[in-house]
Amino acid sequence: MAVKDLIGPAFVGSTTVKYIVTRGLSITADYVIPIVEVNTLMGDVTDEVYRQGVAITGFTFVLIDKFTGAAITSGTVTCKVIKDGGSQSTSTNSAAHEGNGQWSITLTATEMDAEQVGLAITHSTALPLYKTFRTV
Repeated sequence: MAVKDLIGPAFVGSTTVKYIVTRGLSITADYVIPIVEVNTLMGDVTDEVYRQGVAITGFTFVLIDKFTGAAITSGTVTCKVIKDGGSQSTSTNSAAHEGNGQWSITLTATEMDAEQVGLAITHSTALPLYKTFRTV
């Protein structure tokens, strides 16, 4: 909602009150500031323990629009994998939208062949998502 006129008090001395009138103010469109979890390590460490060198089929995640807070249901998702703190590489498989903003990706056995695997998920209008897996 835009503010068009603003009238506010202006105090002059200890006994005089005047009013300031400002006209034609406007603001940008409303937006929602989403609340996100605090990251640890390279991302949120999941409670699950995964097997080193074993593929994860259908790892799911949700993408939220950083401007509106709405679920993201289309577009291109980029997934980067980091193994044991090394360099980022693009994931072998692409993410697929499953419905209502929930996405999934399959990580290959090679991508999971590390003691710690970091996943960085980005989309042009989404809040970036970071996940860290520990393997045994």
